[in-house]
Amino acid sequence: MAIPYPGHIAVVLTTFIAVVLAVLLHYEALWLISRQIERSHRPHRQRILIMAFGVLTTHIAEIWLFGITGWWLSAIHGIGALKGYGSFQLLDYIFFSAVTYTTVGYGDIYAVGPVRFLYGTLALTGFVLITWSASFTFIEMQKHWRIHK
Repeated sequence: MAIPYPGHIAVVLTTFIAVVLAVLLHYEALWLISRQIERSHRPHRQRILIMAFGVLTTHIAEIWLFGITGWWLSAIHGIGALKGYGSFQLLDYIFFSAVTYTTVGYGDIYAVGPVRFLYGTLALTGFVLITWSASFTFIEMQKHWRIHK
């Protein structure tokens, strides 16, 4: 018996793995950043900057994770595609991942086929992770922000 819609199943499983990896990466990164800030003897400005750059770097890594996943599914395995203009290279997939992750959605590029599930889930995942980072940043800044008069 043949598996119905094998491309759909591959996208759902790959999306699940990518989301789990992104959430685990986010958790571990925020934990490491928090620990680094707590143990640091650096001035408070440097600690806040380390936190900000650490959070941004984490988001960029997650965008790349999803961009490479979309590229792997579409360009390598032909399970869906990106449309909007000519041919797409890896950095186009990264760009589309960033636009979707941040829920900006310019509309110049769009996904077709089963890979749309990945990008729909990416928008929700990005929204949750960005919100998580905002909460984390607020809490850490409350703990470590000192104004000397």
